Amino acid sequence: MARFIKNRKSSVGKAPGSLIHIGRQKMDESRIRLIKYSESDFAERELESDTDFNGLISKDSVTWINIDGLHDIDLLKNVKEQFDISSLAMEDILNTDQRPRIIEDKNHVIIILKVIFFENETNALKSEQMSFILGDNYIISIQEQVGDYFDPVRNRLRNAIGKIRSRKADYLQYILVDTIVDSYLHNIEILGNDIEKQEEIIIKTHSKEIAGILYTQKTDINFVRKSIRPVKEIALKALKSDTSLISSDTKHYWIDLEDLTIQAFEAVEIYYTMVSDQINLYQTNISNRANDVMKVLTIFASIFIPLTFIAGIYGTNFDYIPELHFKYGYFAMWGAMIIVTIGMLFYFNRKKWL
Repeated sequence: MARFIKNRKSSVGKAPGSLIHIGRQKMDESRIRLIKYSESDFAERELESDTDFNGLISKDSVTWINIDGLHDIDLLKNVKEQFDISSLAMEDILNTDQRPRIIEDKNHVIIILKVIFFENETNALKSEQMSFILGDNYIISIQEQVGDYFDPVRNRLRNAIGKIRSRKADYLQYILVDTIVDSYLHNIEILGNDIEKQEEIIIKTHSKEIAGILYTQKTDINFVRKSIRPVKEIALKALKSDTSLISSDTKHYWIDLEDLTIQAFEAVEIYYTMVSDQINLYQTNISNRANDVMKVLTIFASIFIPLTFIAGIYGTNFDYIPELHFKYGYFAMWGAMIIVTIGMLFYFNRKKWL
């Protein structure tokens, strides 16, 4: 399946707001995890798909429902109906080709992002869609498969580290988005290290494998750009939002997140330029190598042209050729050819063609 655009065949001709999963199913059965916390209490457990989610929400604590398995239409339809999420918003959540964005309706602030990571088996750069639905005292996170992206956040909640348990759900949403942006920087660093090492190899060698590596890296950088560019827009809209779900205290943190996003995007732009320059350098090296080969061949051809001329005259079949029967004619011809060769090499060297 293409990385830059997904197959939309299943959604062609469907009504707006239809709940259709666009993308690849990445796990067999969905998994639902619940974390409920306040400054003094913490609870964590797994839920069944037919759970009454509304009954889990309370005003004196924050409820975090994490759903692994974006392909489960029945489960997400249940979530949509219980929390009164708009059909158009849920349609975007189910579309793994959705551009990262922020959606505001009367009851929710929904953020859709991409997580980028290197696959363990192939070391190829992949992505996964992540959605965060912020409501009054609750947040629902939906991801394509089970992952460990938010394990550090869960550990902070379990051990009451920092201010996270004293804050409301909007702060948790910020923390989860911030974790994803931090992962951008980490993966950009990995990709950047490979790109920087490549430059020295390009200068020293002309291996054909380098061309494939360079074009793969350029494709990966473009893939990262597509995922990161819209996150700045999300941060700006969160800052300017007048919804009561995001407090003024939390908006201060979104300013830092915007700066972090700009830093990540600038790093991506730098490495994109670097890979483009490396491709140009590789192509220039190949051209220079071809030119060097052509120069050597041209010099050899230039030297042999007069020698062939001399040998041709000497070998013509006429009785009356000057010095044809001269005793030392053969050696005189060789002497003339050697003198011409040395003279031409001296001339080429003087002109700095050698």
